[in-house]
Amino acid sequence: MRKFVIHAAALTALSLMAAVPVAAESKGDRAKMAVAEAQGKIDALNAMGAGGDVPRMTADAMAALRSAQDQLRAGHKDEAIEAAHRASHLADTAVGVAERDRREAAAAKQADTAIAAQAQVSAARDQAAAAQQQADAANARATNAEQAAASAAADAAAARAAATTPPAATTVTTETTHTTAAASAPVRKKRVVRTVRRATTHPATVTEKTTTTVTPQ
Repeated sequence: MRKFVIHAAALTALSLMAAVPVAAESKGDRAKMAVAEAQGKIDALNAMGAGGDVPRMTADAMAALRSAQDQLRAGHKDEAIEAAHRASHLADTAVGVAERDRREAAAAKQADTAIAAQAQVSAARDQAAAAQQQADAANARATNAEQAAASAAADAAAARAAATTPPAATTVTTETTHTTAAASAPVRKKRVVRTVRRATTHPATVTEKTTTTVTPQ
């Protein structure tokens, strides 16, 4: 801000000097005013502190200003005026370049700021997407854990139900056979012509069936 204030003050002074009627000026006065105008522009240019090509252009303007001052001291008024005008022109050109560089630098800074902001937005989106993926994975693990817990609870309930149900009774049937000799029936002997029959005794068989019910403990 201070640089531009100095520049504005110098331009104001030059405007006041330009307001003097030309008719009242002698050639020597015009030479002095031209030198003063060039000096003011160069001072304002130096106050800007610009870089790039501006320092070289400023040096050229200062060289032209020194030439104008030398010509003025030597009494060469026309040459002094010409050199002073050349110094002013070089200073004006340097000021234009400095202002252009300043605008370009400001635009580049704004572009860099916008790019950095966009990068931050992209990074935030990536972080949000990663967080969402982690949340989805955590939800999936929680769902699997709930399903596993439900399955384990169902298995435990089935095991408890099986433990409280009494086992079915098992019936075992054992069959025992006893053979008892029965008393022989009396045999009558008859005399039969040419035929003799004898009664044959057979032992009587008695079968016993025992049913045993076994209940598992």
